[in-house]
Amino acid sequence: MASISRVSVALFFLCLTACTPSERNNPQRFVTEYGLGPDKWATAWLLTRHVDTNGSLVVVEQGASLPAGIAFDTPVSELRRIENRTAFEVTRDTYGIGNPVVQDLVGIVHDIEVNFWGADKTREAQVVESAFRDLQERYGRDRVPAECYLTFFDRVFSALGQSQAAGAPIQQGDLTVTCDRDAQLNLVSAAAAVQEMPIAELLGELQRGKNVVFVDVREAAEFAEAHIPHALNIPLRELDDQAIAQLQAADYVVSYCVKDFRGFEMAKALAQAGIQRSVILKPYGIKGWVAQGLPTVGSRALSQEQALRQFDRCISQGQCSGFGT
Repeated sequence: MASISRVSVALFFLCLTACTPSERNNPQRFVTEYGLGPDKWATAWLLTRHVDTNGSLVVVEQGASLPAGIAFDTPVSELRRIENRTAFEVTRDTYGIGNPVVQDLVGIVHDIEVNFWGADKTREAQVVESAFRDLQERYGRDRVPAECYLTFFDRVFSALGQSQAAGAPIQQGDLTVTCDRDAQLNLVSAAAAVQEMPIAELLGELQRGKNVVFVDVREAAEFAEAHIPHALNIPLRELDDQAIAQLQAADYVVSYCVKDFRGFEMAKALAQAGIQRSVILKPYGIKGWVAQGLPTVGSRALSQEQALRQFDRCISQGQCSGFGT
């Protein structure tokens, strides 16, 4: 992708236990692109902690070619999100991992990355998401090294196990991880600021006649289920000069996914490509949009006619809450 620097490709080969020579003969190598979502790093943790503890993890920057290995959380890999199943869940099922704590983590990752239609189904999802976001805020959203994410999910696994045994909820403080700053990634030469724009403020700009373009960075199947009216569907890997050109005239370009982990990556890429007002939503993503009672269009939402009528009423009359999906 022309908008993302390829100067630095981060490769992490992690032997995660003390390996004997015989155990090193056929270790598996798990490969993926760097990303920000919990599903990716929970899957990396599952593969290296439960599938092959003698294996290696290889992480390359977005857009770089993947080396040989078992790919995960990429569009063409078998271990990826499939419809409403996270990559973590698909990986758990593929390898037949029956650990009860892993089962709890399946529900948590699903709540964070997929479930935007209603309340969380697990009591721990908000705690884990808050701790995950705190980790990214403390070290930089695109600066957290792979081994730090793996350590984070070690903490989550341990805390969930203790919670199951004691019957007490986990606490965010139990999940705090201190990373080695010397190991932090530097995938781009300069960080582009990405503004978090309150939805109410964004609606106000629309009501004032500003040209706001929504970019849904999710996969086509996700987009078809539900998306913000008028949104363009541009996954990050499809961002090219032509796509950037059609966004140049916008007053605001709002990138989003479910909770804006991928949305942030797109917003940053657009800012680096010269889009002046590249923002994400607050509350985050399409889940934040739905939580505000705003309309979506798709097979699991409103028809296009219904959604556009309600959205136009929101903009023209200021009636912007309480819409169904």
